[in-house]
Amino acid sequence: MTRLSPSLRNVLPIVLLLLSCLASAQDAETQTTAQDGEPDAPAVDSAAPPMDQATNRRDDALVDGVAATEAAIETEWLRSDRPDTLVCPFRGRIDYEPGEIECGLIKVPENREVEGSRTIELNYVRIVATGKDHEDEEVETRDDPVIYLTGGPGVTIDTYVERLKGHRLVAQRDLYILEQRGIGNSGDFCPFFGSRNVADSIHADRESSDRAALDQFEACIRGAIAAGVDVTGYNTFENARDVKALRLALGLDEWNVWGISYGSVLGQAYMKVDPEGIRAAIIDAIVPLDLGELMRISHWHDANLDRLFAACAEQPDCARVYEGLRERYMAAIKAIEDEPVTVEVEESENFPQGEAHFFSIIIAGLPFSLMYEQETHPALPAIIDGLTRVVESGDDTFFRALAQAMTMGGGGMGVGISMGMATAVRCQDGYVDDSAEFAEQDEALYPILYKAFNTPAVVKEAPERCRAAGLAPRDLADYAPVETDIPVVVANGRWDPITPVALAEYIMPGFENGELVIFPHAGHGPTRSIECAGDWMNDWYDDPSAPVGRDCVEEGEEAAEFLAPYFPTSVMVDALALMHEDENRLKAHGAWAGASAGLALLAALFLPLAWVGRRFNSHHLDSGGGSRLLVFLAAGLAATWLLGLAYAAYATSEIAEAMLLFGMVPWAMWFAWAGPLSVLIAVLALIQTWRSREGIALGSLMGLMLSSLAVISLGLAGQVWSLWPF
Repeated sequence: MTRLSPSLRNVLPIVLLLLSCLASAQDAETQTTAQDGEPDAPAVDSAAPPMDQATNRRDDALVDGVAATEAAIETEWLRSDRPDTLVCPFRGRIDYEPGEIECGLIKVPENREVEGSRTIELNYVRIVATGKDHEDEEVETRDDPVIYLTGGPGVTIDTYVERLKGHRLVAQRDLYILEQRGIGNSGDFCPFFGSRNVADSIHADRESSDRAALDQFEACIRGAIAAGVDVTGYNTFENARDVKALRLALGLDEWNVWGISYGSVLGQAYMKVDPEGIRAAIIDAIVPLDLGELMRISHWHDANLDRLFAACAEQPDCARVYEGLRERYMAAIKAIEDEPVTVEVEESENFPQGEAHFFSIIIAGLPFSLMYEQETHPALPAIIDGLTRVVESGDDTFFRALAQAMTMGGGGMGVGISMGMATAVRCQDGYVDDSAEFAEQDEALYPILYKAFNTPAVVKEAPERCRAAGLAPRDLADYAPVETDIPVVVANGRWDPITPVALAEYIMPGFENGELVIFPHAGHGPTRSIECAGDWMNDWYDDPSAPVGRDCVEEGEEAAEFLAPYFPTSVMVDALALMHEDENRLKAHGAWAGASAGLALLAALFLPLAWVGRRFNSHHLDSGGGSRLLVFLAAGLAATWLLGLAYAAYATSEIAEAMLLFGMVPWAMWFAWAGPLSVLIAVLALIQTWRSREGIALGSLMGLMLSSLAVISLGLAGQVWSLWPF
């Protein structure tokens, strides 16, 4: 993928993009079927090198590649010591009980291809099988554990422990996770990547910004070399040898393999390094070992948008509401590409120059990143519509709000990633070279999307910068496609935005005992994200010689029902922008709305209770000409409005938090109407209370008028904050 401008690295909605894509010299990890009239997946031959070329690579590998290397360094496996136990580094940040999760360290050579290489320590985690299923029923545990191969490359282990400790696979099998070399607690050699000399990384033009990222990468690698790190030892095959070293250190004859995204390419390398140690393997979100056309982000995203809008056209409301949106969206991307947005911000560590710069990657990248998780798919057309309207309006409030969110985010990116290791792998494994190889072709085919995800000049420059840093690509023969008889399930989501089905289809000829499984409505990594996947995996690991079950595949996820029309509101963006511009004013608005809401809710609660109390004690109630009923109706509508929109905001966040930047789920509109209606009835109540004042006790009169005024005040606050339906 393309690396975001340094001024954008903390934008939380774009983090998945940073962590999941692969490109120039930069950032890391995280449907519709080709049936029933929906668009076909890209053809296999469009996703990979010609097969005769691939075959030649396989033949070369058998003679000169990994097999010869492994024979030369086999004695290194004997140097792996017994693991040391470790108090888990994430203790206190991740909730678990003693005995549920264990941590340890193993010692391995930094570079097994260099005699006398120094020793480094790698952190690993064992998530212990629970013996209970998702319904808390006891189940039988198994003796054959699973090793999970992490993604990115470069994502730290905490991310996986937090997500996978509740995975259904762990009901029956221990799950081991190795924090790969150069990541987090396994020797991150550039811990301040991205936060060092921030002022030098922020530029108003995209090319300078992306070139500064290359400077940052090169400084990281040169600094690591000066500190004694052998950066050439940080590649996929050394990672694979570490996995074997962990197996041997644990005293296991064999185990099952599970890898997603970069973990899938590592899984393929591991099949070459340690075939005798693998009982069965499931690899998901496929990255071919020889890469092929993986790096063609604009190519795949263009197909993703075709699929999305074709699916939208099949739903009448979506087709009607978003007619012509694709063309408007592409025009919006180009508009920001032609004229990037600069907003003034308060000087801070994130923005030492007092400016934030936004490029077209924001408009193109957010929908791309949200395609990773199928749970967010229903919001995609609405978010694309919202982004398009932001550009068409010319209002920079959205960008000022993003700048504020970035400031609030501090220096972290939400998901930990060790960029030194990530860039070393990308240079040596060929990712950077492959990006440059397709640059000219894709710039011509997809000029708008390509320039959104890449700066052409920087992409073409990146391979030389890798070599200048001492990270030339390794021998391509090592990366020839795998040929194995190990039982393998190759899984992929039909809607995967970065590792599409075509790449999974490309690697299948090498798996003699392999089966391809496509999850029709899933995004990136369905074996991780679909609830029933853990049960499905356990069933297959029980008997890898049996056909793969299909119940979970067919029933695991339904096609997305798109939000159309959504309830548009800028309340979130306005609040973030005002927090930056005038925090005291924001607090004043909060006090205004809070006091009004409190009084209105008290009226909605107190009036019916008072009526019930009087009925029980037979207390005579002065005639109010129906004013009490009107006040109760107004307060009740105000309460309905507030609570309904609050629940709508929660429901929207459950689909996609980023959607709150533009609006809420469609049914929020019905609650929004309660706002102005409550004001109208409150005005009538105020008038009627005043007319009937002579028949109402003074205390009741004051309470009814105050309650009516509170509802009116609350309604006006909602109108100011765009919570009315018009």
